[in-house]
Amino acid sequence: MKGKDFKPLQEEKDGGTPGGQGDSWGRNFASELWGEVRGGAEHFQSTKGQLPQGRIRQFFYGVALPFHIARVTLASPAARATYVKVTALQTAFLLAIAAGWAFNQFERQESDPKPAISEAARKKAEARIEQRAKELEAALKARKGQGTAKGDAADVPKAFAALLEEAVNAGKSGSLPPDEAAAAAEEAAEEAEDAAEDARQTPQEAQTPPSSERATADDEAIPSPETDAEAEEEDSPGDSLSALIRAEVQKALQDVPEAKARGPRVQKEPQKKGFNIDMPTVRDGIFFLGSWEFWALFFGSLSVVQWIVVALSRDYHTVISREASLATGVPPEDPEITPRVRINVPWMRAKLQRRWRAFLLFVMGVPALLLLCIPLCWIPHVFTLLSSLWGFWWLLVFTAAKSDRAWLAPVTRPPWFVRVWSALPMLHGWPLRNYVARLDHRAESVAAPIAAVERQPWVFAGLAFTRFVGSIPPFRCFTRPFMSVASAHLIGLDPVQPPALKSGESPPPHDAGD
Repeated sequence: MKGKDFKPLQEEKDGGTPGGQGDSWGRNFASELWGEVRGGAEHFQSTKGQLPQGRIRQFFYGVALPFHIARVTLASPAARATYVKVTALQTAFLLAIAAGWAFNQFERQESDPKPAISEAARKKAEARIEQRAKELEAALKARKGQGTAKGDAADVPKAFAALLEEAVNAGKSGSLPPDEAAAAAEEAAEEAEDAAEDARQTPQEAQTPPSSERATADDEAIPSPETDAEAEEEDSPGDSLSALIRAEVQKALQDVPEAKARGPRVQKEPQKKGFNIDMPTVRDGIFFLGSWEFWALFFGSLSVVQWIVVALSRDYHTVISREASLATGVPPEDPEITPRVRINVPWMRAKLQRRWRAFLLFVMGVPALLLLCIPLCWIPHVFTLLSSLWGFWWLLVFTAAKSDRAWLAPVTRPPWFVRVWSALPMLHGWPLRNYVARLDHRAESVAAPIAAVERQPWVFAGLAFTRFVGSIPPFRCFTRPFMSVASAHLIGLDPVQPPALKSGESPPPHDAGD
């Protein structure tokens, strides 16, 4: 395996194809893959001065390189004390900002303690209560002989119990808050009473009086405060149904606090179209992450604060980077300075210019990506995939460019994307005739870092991956001082590096360094 590209399973190992080996093939694959990963991650300790062989080993060599440099650097008590002090203060400031954000969100949540209830669940619960109210109305009409169908002959106690049960279930399940469930049941019962009373008072309905025997049975079944049968015959038998239902529902739900109601209220509301900032919540022991817009805004805000913190304390990172260079045998690219907290305006201006240049380089490739999406339209989210790969490529280039040595790397040929475009004659016609020339011209300013990455793409891919993950707050405070040193170390392993760098001289400072 050593000195060769990764080959997960040789045919001579399993006697042919892995189809009949199943678990054995999987174990061999995992074992050899782990050997490649471990070999690349430990290569810095075992073999110095040369790259490991194999793409996977080179990738994980780049991933682990900043941590190896940090380990060697922090072996010095003085460097370790400076590093711990600087990163602790930076992290404490960022965590204070994050805590303030979280506390503010918590205060907003406490000010409105009612959990969000699904609008669909609310409407369904209200519709069920309304249906039970219609059944009660039909029963009241049937009691006075006003029903027009056999279904109207349902007795009042049964309809009363169904409405009461529906309201209680809505409050317990969380479809409605308990107080709203009681109010909805009372309102529905009151409307049913009014409808039955209005129907009784019409001339036609007055000609069909209700049976006194049936009314007496209903009066005994309904838990109404009215006990006088004659009064019940004269007035509507459900005069106090609405108040009675509200009292019964409130009594049944008095031990069901709104914050502990179960059911649809703990289900996430379907996200509306547009930008939705739904903060994380904990309801009934279930943690909801919230919307991606919230986390994008959260980490975006922390990234801005982190950038400001790094900009103010950049001198301390410069000192740590210089110590890391001396500890690992790489000629330092940073001068010896006395660090202090300050606003470095020239550095901030250079950073903004580099960000703008990177943005233009990315945008210049978008027309080619759109053209490439045409034959690949059958692949889902093909443009997102291609644009992500294109952006990661430029992350590799500017990761290498963090070292001043990358800007002195020899350029022996045009960038790979210019070569590929030039090799396709069908793309040279109008309106794309001058596109490759403009793309090549735009890439000339970073031709040296591009050439350095093309000669060692896998190690720089690993280093760029660590840089990407390390940029998440607050990790950047810990990883940033070692990135430029790691890039310088990889450039030093370039087989075609210029003689000035081979002799161990420090390169002249470049305005694109970080």
